[in-house]
Amino acid sequence: MNTKELTQALETLGWLSYVDDVGDRYAQFKMADRIVQIVYGIRDMKDSQQLEVIRSLSTTPFSKACLEICGNGQTYTPLIRAMKGVRVREAVILEEHVCRVSEETIIWAEEQDLLAGLRACAALSTDAPGARPIWHLAALVLSGDADKLKYYQASFEAGDRLGFVTYITKDYIDRAVSLLGRL
Repeated sequence: MNTKELTQALETLGWLSYVDDVGDRYAQFKMADRIVQIVYGIRDMKDSQQLEVIRSLSTTPFSKACLEICGNGQTYTPLIRAMKGVRVREAVILEEHVCRVSEETIIWAEEQDLLAGLRACAALSTDAPGARPIWHLAALVLSGDADKLKYYQASFEAGDRLGFVTYITKDYIDRAVSLLGRL
């Protein structure tokens, strides 16, 4: 199987496929209350092929909150990431292998506790690196934690950044506060 055939097999199973700016392939499967995303690829080995999948999931409100707080960016932000990727190594990767990985991924997604994922993001510290501060703010919005968000807003107005990474500005906090009750 090649990448094009792998993509077609996923699409047949109901996945929507995409290619990002750097050429990585990913696909999304929309469920009633969550969106499952996989980053996938196929590698030709010396005597076999290997299907590799990295799984995550999110919700539309969480991704939308992250996008609005940030002011730009991606329309999908992972709320929960699998701790370990999926690898299938066979002489030749066949549609049955793709079907099995798809089914296992959907089962994995159904088993995830969205509220626990949201609580974990809400519990992140203000000095968390990378995109985590945005996830933190989005989780506070979706949890309805107006007190904490308004505390952040007042602290920023007083010049106390509370340890947030430098790219988090008062505008981010203001946008988070403005989202309360809207998502």
